[in-house]
Amino acid sequence: MEPFIKTLTQTDIHKRLAIPTDSLKHFPGFKGRHSVDFNVKDKSHRLWTFRCSIRKRSYAKPVFSSGWLEFIRHKNLRIGDKIIVHKEEKDVNGVQYKIEVQRKITLLGKDFWADVL
Repeated sequence: MEPFIKTLTQTDIHKRLAIPTDSLKHFPGFKGRHSVDFNVKDKSHRLWTFRCSIRKRSYAKPVFSSGWLEFIRHKNLRIGDKIIVHKEEKDVNGVQYKIEVQRKITLLGKDFWADVL
């Protein structure tokens, strides 16, 4: 899966994470349902379960809901932080997705993106 990268907004931090509609094809099938749970592994190898939901009518507008706010609080994420989600080969735990978090820091007047563990 090509990764999707998103800079977090206020809604992403306080309610749910809106994800690009074209990334839906890389997540588990909904099979007639409007939500699906899947596992994600972070850089510290911790497993998280997120729920990806879509609207019942009109366009899909996918979001990560259940599990997402717990992840936000645990990582102490803020508006402007960046997430990168991509698919990896299945391992023994059945994890198929990885999530990375980065925060912009300024050192000696120069901006860098540092991993948030």
